[in-house]
Amino acid sequence: MGFYRRKCYGFDKDENGELVVNEAEAENVKLIFDLYLSGKSVLGIVKELQSRDIKSPTGKDSWAKRSIEQMLSNEKYIGTAMVNVGGEEGKIFKMNNSHPVIITKETINAVQEEKQRRSNVVTDEAGTHRSKKKYSSRK
Repeated sequence: MGFYRRKCYGFDKDENGELVVNEAEAENVKLIFDLYLSGKSVLGIVKELQSRDIKSPTGKDSWAKRSIEQMLSNEKYIGTAMVNVGGEEGKIFKMNNSHPVIITKETINAVQEEKQRRSNVVTDEAGTHRSKKKYSSRK
């Protein structure tokens, strides 16, 4: 199909433009998800990757926090691709099982639940507001 335009860490493209798993990068993707679920903050993951000498997607010694945050929410890792049909004004569709999987749906769902748990934004009968509790990101 070849509709994967943007490079996604953990994947390469084959000669037909299809996504294939880059095994070395995929191991790092799994590590990032595992570190987050074990309690590490995004900054803690950045430090851990640096201590293990794992280069960023652009080959730098240090990873951008934003890169880690985006990875932890990227459905491409569970085999889902977002496809824009019809250009800028077109519709966006989710294609499930469109390419190989690196992370299970259970893992990405657990990460999303953990992100919500760590968030200090709460919705209750008073509406949406910031919680007085804080998540410690010191790990």
